[in-house]
Amino acid sequence: LVRKAGVQTSATMLPIRPNGERPALHVLGANASLTEADVDFDAIAAAKHLHFGGVYLMPQLDGEPTARILKHAQDHGVPVTLDLIAIDRPDLLQILQPALPYVDYFMPGLDEARLISGLQDRLAVIAFFLDLGAKMTVFKMGAEGSSIAWRNDAGSIEEIRVPALRATVVDSTGCGDAYCAGFITGLLKGWDIVDCARLGTAAAGLVITGLGSDAGIVDFDQTVAFMNSGEPLPMTE
Repeated sequence: LVRKAGVQTSATMLPIRPNGERPALHVLGANASLTEADVDFDAIAAAKHLHFGGVYLMPQLDGEPTARILKHAQDHGVPVTLDLIAIDRPDLLQILQPALPYVDYFMPGLDEARLISGLQDRLAVIAFFLDLGAKMTVFKMGAEGSSIAWRNDAGSIEEIRVPALRATVVDSTGCGDAYCAGFITGLLKGWDIVDCARLGTAAAGLVITGLGSDAGIVDFDQTVAFMNSGEPLPMTE
């Protein structure tokens, strides 16, 4: 954390609508003042994992600075996950593209990935980002679960689909972040990729049951129990 004098703390208000929509009223605040010089590169080099979640919301880090930070992690053997909040603007790909060769797990929502790529077909979107350098795509797809994909040694795309779990929907705020947190926790525990996705799914499924971005989750054991006992939702192609 870096304290920035003279600017307000970043904040978001989400007026949750009865139909589940949640328009965001967001002020960048101090995040807009965060620069590459503020980043603790030694801490990154010593970390077990780097999650970069602020693309498009930290304008002084967007583009080449992000790429340099992620390359530093890669150079020190630190796995990288990357999430984002895509805003409809013409330079989405231009901002993101320099960082993609240094991303091990690219973790946006599928709709965000479609917006950035300009493509609709899921497999085409997967190929698009793998061809730009991401080693693996991990697309969050709401009630359709998630998609994990990569190119095998022969160059063909392999994809695994993991279903969402049935839950009472109250507020979807924070579900994507919860998925990332569960997925990364699985990675840190050395789990296989499917169980990482299942833990992320369970974390998201708990968060959606209450108001707020951390509602529903009590602890790791409770989340694992839901992962193992929850009812999978059907998936379409």
